[in-house]
Parts: sequence; C-alpha cells; structure tokens
Amino acid sequence: MNSPRDPIDDWLQRDVTPLSPPPGSLDRIRQRARRRKTRQATLTAAGCAVVLAAAIATPQLLSAGQPSGHASHPPLAIGSSSAAPGPSGVNTPAPDASTKSQLSQHTTLSNSWTVPPPNFQPTSVTFVGAENGTNGVVGAVIGQAGTPGSCATADCTSLAGTTTYGASWYGVSAPVAPGPDGSTGVSQLRFANLSDGWAYGPALYETSHGGYPWHQESTDGQRVLDLEAAPAHQSPAGVTVPARAYAVFGTCTGAGADYTAGCTSFSLWTSVAGSRTWTAVGVPAAYQHMAAASPAAGSGSPATGSPSAPLLVISGGTTGYLLTPSGEMLSGPTTGGSWHAIGTAPCAPGTAGAAGTAGTTGTTGQPAATGAQLAAGPALLLTCDTPVAGGGYRVALYSSSNGQAWPQGGSVTVPATPTSLASASAGQAVLATTAGIEYSASLGSTWRAASFTGTVPAGGFSYVGMTNGTQGVAVPADSQSGDIWVTSDGGRTWAASPVSG
Repeated sequence: MNSPRDPIDDWLQRDVTPLSPPPGSLDRIRQRARRRKTRQATLTAAGCAVVLAAAIATPQLLSAGQPSGHASHPPLAIGSSSAAPGPSGVNTPAPDASTKSQLSQHTTLSNSWTVPPPNFQPTSVTFVGAENGTNGVVGAVIGQAGTPGSCATADCTSLAGTTTYGASWYGVSAPVAPGPDGSTGVSQLRFANLSDGWAYGPALYETSHGGYPWHQESTDGQRVLDLEAAPAHQSPAGVTVPARAYAVFGTCTGAGADYTAGCTSFSLWTSVAGSRTWTAVGVPAAYQHMAAASPAAGSGSPATGSPSAPLLVISGGTTGYLLTPSGEMLSGPTTGGSWHAIGTAPCAPGTAGAAGTAGTTGTTGQPAATGAQLAAGPALLLTCDTPVAGGGYRVALYSSSNGQAWPQGGSVTVPATPTSLASASAGQAVLATTAGIEYSASLGSTWRAASFTGTVPAGGFSYVGMTNGTQGVAVPADSQSGDIWVTSDGGRTWAASPVSG
C-alpha cells in the first residue's frame, strides 16, 4: 500500500527554475559599491591630509641629545616641470613651479628619483667613499636653489648629489633652513659616509640616513664655523671606531652672511655620528676657550678685528689637527679622546687689523701674514702668505709628518688672495685663490697656474679639495655661477660642472 504524500513534500522535490532579478538591479548594486569605495577613499585621504598638515604646521627643532619620535618632511625646492623617474621606474610629474606646498620626498645620497631644482647656487661640496660612483665616491653640494617664494618651503636651501663626479646630478632632501643669516641658517656640508652628514655654518643640522630626515642640533648659542668628519675605521687593536664629527664653535656677532665676523673665542667639540649629542673635546686648559686675536695662547684678550677661525683638518681619518689663533697646533685621535698641544706652526690663521692691514702671528716673530691655509694629505701641508709690493702675495709652502716639525718647501707669488689648500698624493699641493688655482707636484719647488675650460669665475674660488690624487673639486667664490669645478688630472686643468638635471 502506498503511503500518502504531503503536497508540500511533492512541491519541494520538484526542480525549481530561479526567477531573473528585476531589470537594472545589477547596475544599481554596482553603483552602490562604487559610491562606497569613493567615500572610503575620501575619508582616508582626508585623514592623511590632516597628518601631513600637522607635520608642516608644527616643525620641531630638536636640541642636542634629544631623540625624535616625529620628523617633518625635508623639502626639495620646486621649479622643474619635467617628469622625474620614480623608484619603480615610473615617471612622476614634478610639482608646478607656482606651488608652495611641502613635499614629502624621501631622497638621499643613495636613493633619489628627482632632479635638482633650477638656479642652484652651490656654496659647499663634499665627497665620500662608496661602493658605487666614479672610482667609488659619491658627492653632494649644498646651496640656495629655485626661486624665492616658489620653493618647497619658505626656505630655498637645497642639496644635490652625484655618483659621476659632477657629470650628472640628482636631488637630495635638504634641511628646512635658510641660508646663512647671523646665527641662523646653513651654508656648508660634510658627510662621513653615505648616511651620516652635517649641514652647518652657522647653525647645525644632522642626518643619519643620507639626507632624510634632517634634525637641528643645539649649539647653546654658538656658531659652527668649521666641521670635519672622520669615517668609521678599525683601531690598531682591531676595535671598530664609529664615524665621528669634529667642529669649531665660535662666539660671534657678525650679521647676515658674514656670520664668522666679530668672534671673540672658539672651542672644539665632537659628536658620534647619529648621536645628536656634542661634547667639548678635552684640551689643555689654555685652549678650552681660544681667544680670537690673542697674542698668546689662552690670554682671553678680545678680538681687535675680524680674525679667522682656527683651522681644522683630519688626516687619514684617524688623527685630527687644529691650528689655533695663536699659531699653536693641537692634535688628537678621532676616537673621542683628548687632544694636546704638539708645537707651533710657522704661521697662524691671519687676523685683519682695524684698517684692513695684516696682523702679526705673535708667537714666531715672522712677518705679518694674511692667513695660513692647512691641508691634510699624505703629509700635513701649510701655506703662509705675505703681501708683496704692487699687490698679490708670496705663498710659502711647509710640510710636516706629525704637525711638530715644519720644513719649508718652495714658494709662489700669486696675484690674488689665497683661500684654500688641498693635497691627496705625495708632493701634491693645490692652492685656490681669488683669481684662480695654482698647483705643484713637487712640494712647491715648482708651481704652475691651472688651465680652465671656459672662463674663470669672477672672484676665483673659495674652496678646493682633492678626493684622490687625480680627482678634485673647487667651489667658486660667487655661488651665482651655478657651477662647481672639477679636475681629473691632479689639478692641472679644470672644467665647470653645472649643478642641474
């Protein structure tokens, strides 16, 4: 006998054909999904904009030794309308030159996808060893660039880097700071390696990541007049010595770009790379506060004119030397240990008299000198210059293996004021002046005037440096030329390298 079946069970076991949705339903679902994504993206972008605005509106100035949990984004000056390759090779349009927005560029000496801003006016250059670049070096320049009022911030301080020794340049994030103005701003640059660098003169900024970010450091109201960096190295005992910077701090009153004027005393300070803490270097008591125009070390007499600051160099990355205003030479290891007096140099950093005439060295009884120039190569080199009748200077070259004894080499008469000295190989001496560059390959027994591809910049050069025996750089006294000058034959010939993309 068949069991009776419920009509509902019969209906449930039948095949069911689904009904199609009403016309337009799928389109309406897609539209609602798109609107939901749009609202989410808008809210996310608004949150990012608030964070970025806070970073821009409340810049943080960090004192020495204070770690930062917040870093504002360093700028690159705006001004190029060309596209720049992004990190993945995708071209990213550069901002409009009329924009004044803050840029969050993470550009460093070893990671950049931007071009330098236009109208670059370099004031300082530094080169460091690296695993890439021409002959294993990477360089960077600092200066003012772009157009005031159309830069990434209110300040137009900019950096550019090169791995081709000036054949090409790329943008690097710069400290948010103006150019030198009394006790504020920066104009000089030194790196110990691709990561650790310092922008200074007269203020002081530090980076531990090759240019992003930069942090301002406290100098207790003093001005940073000179700074040299020593890379990390192995001690004779096999201990790793970290990279470290040494700097000359000065108590000065000069206004505007003349920030080194009116100095009354100087002191020597040091900082381990990345620490943001500066400590006074241990020196004999007479040199803890070097008097600017003292006729005797540590006398404390006030300055009588506009003296030069002490001259600071680092030899071989392991030993530092400081020529004091009195002509005494101090020296010490770059490990952070104390420095000590080792003797008297043939001349001292020059002191301008009240009427602009040369002062006296005070300790050696030699003729008045306008100023010494000091360089560290295979040996220490020192030039002492004295005025000659009819204008110009006679420059005597001295060398030393340890800063104690200074036998004299040759001399040369130049038609303009000596400004900087460099050496990177035995017997080499390259001297910059306000009229050009002189070089010698024989410790000054013979000198030749360097030749230039193009016209020597007006005012000559303010700085010259040799990266190795053949490659060197020079910074024009007039930064508006937009160039640095490079040599690849030891200083014999020089060519301009425009800092541009």
